[in-house]
Amino acid sequence: MPVLLASLGYMNSSAHVGPWTLHKRLGAGGNAKVWEATREGSGDRVALKVIEARRPTREPYKRFVQEITVLRSLGDPPGVLPVLDSYLPEKPSADDRPWLAMPIARTLSEALAEADLETVVETIAQIAATLARLAQEHQLGHRDIKPDNLYELDGSWLVGDFGLVAAPDLEELTRSGRIGAAHYTPYEMIENPANADPHPADVYALAKTLWVLATGQRYPPEGQQAANTRGFGVGDFKPHRHAAALDRLIEAATRIHPEERPSMIQMARDMRSWQELAEETPALDLSDAAAQLRKKLAIELAATERSASNKEEAFGAIRRLQELTAPLNAELRALHPNTEIDAMDDKFTNNVLRTMTETGAREIEHRWSRCTRVPTGPEYSRYSLRMGRGIELTSDGALIFRAFVDVGRPSLGGNDFFWQSQERESPVGSIEADRMLQEGVAEVGEQLRKAVEVFVEKVPGES
Repeated sequence: MPVLLASLGYMNSSAHVGPWTLHKRLGAGGNAKVWEATREGSGDRVALKVIEARRPTREPYKRFVQEITVLRSLGDPPGVLPVLDSYLPEKPSADDRPWLAMPIARTLSEALAEADLETVVETIAQIAATLARLAQEHQLGHRDIKPDNLYELDGSWLVGDFGLVAAPDLEELTRSGRIGAAHYTPYEMIENPANADPHPADVYALAKTLWVLATGQRYPPEGQQAANTRGFGVGDFKPHRHAAALDRLIEAATRIHPEERPSMIQMARDMRSWQELAEETPALDLSDAAAQLRKKLAIELAATERSASNKEEAFGAIRRLQELTAPLNAELRALHPNTEIDAMDDKFTNNVLRTMTETGAREIEHRWSRCTRVPTGPEYSRYSLRMGRGIELTSDGALIFRAFVDVGRPSLGGNDFFWQSQERESPVGSIEADRMLQEGVAEVGEQLRKAVEVFVEKVPGES
């Protein structure tokens, strides 16, 4: 068995680890390999986990010790892949390796490869209940939840692979930066694994696991998974009348801020509740038709989604413009206490800032304009200073900025000062658009300074 011998680093004439004879490798991860093995005098086959690290002071070896320590302390609780036997030598060497023997079980990736959505949810609900119980009774956090670390054995769904486990009395071993699988790891575990709360991290990873097993994909998207992301919902891969409810659960469980995620207990409850929803018989089931329609109208739906996204970005630009003009508004209020901030009813403002492009392919999807006015004198002959600014969003995703400043009598026509900016345009949501607004407001400020000088000079005094 030269391949086995070379991979283990043995010089022996046969592939053995302690009392075990190795037959074939079942898997590998980190600094350990898992073998199908039999014990001398027994034909029963087990999964034998053999650690490759031989220095007790090194982190991989310490992790292996912690895993065995935790599993021994738990005994044989329901929902956990049982330990058949284990061995930790005082001085590990190539001829005296530490090992952990477990039953040969199927990973959830294998066991649920062809499963329906109800079975997947039932499985993850049981896993969630086990993780919640381990957290409540033993304060354990797994920190490496993924489909290949969860198992099926004789019809039971089990949690295994406790190599990254966190518990109150264990030494912290995450300072070297080793954490769980990247696609299943939340940001706080990447940024500060030693101090991150493991329990919200397990919720995050279990939600990613649910998505992978429900959709049949190899990996989940990284980060928070918004329920309305086109093409990535559970129902896009496996149509079901209640798929959207799972999308909402996954969104909540993968929130960036760990304190905003549901607890593991709530995860288990929600999946139990989902099963009750799934048992209902709806009066009208359009899940198949909806899936077909999404496929048939993919271009139209994509355009609708882009339009909604562009409007959200435009609203953000409007908020930024309001922030940029706030200091100008404050100065005008200091100039005259009756200054009207952000008036919407100024017809002149709306006419000056209006873009006439509503023909052809380039329509205006959203308009926003405001006017800050400094009025003096009686209403019929007011002498005013005005600062108008506006943003428009076009159908092709462009953001248009316009502004003007004028001084005069609006009701009588004519003015003593008038300036209008050139039309500025940038893609909505871009950094270029941010710069456009900054430069535009800076230009307004320069012109406003000139207009105030004219206003103060020309405003009629009291007789």
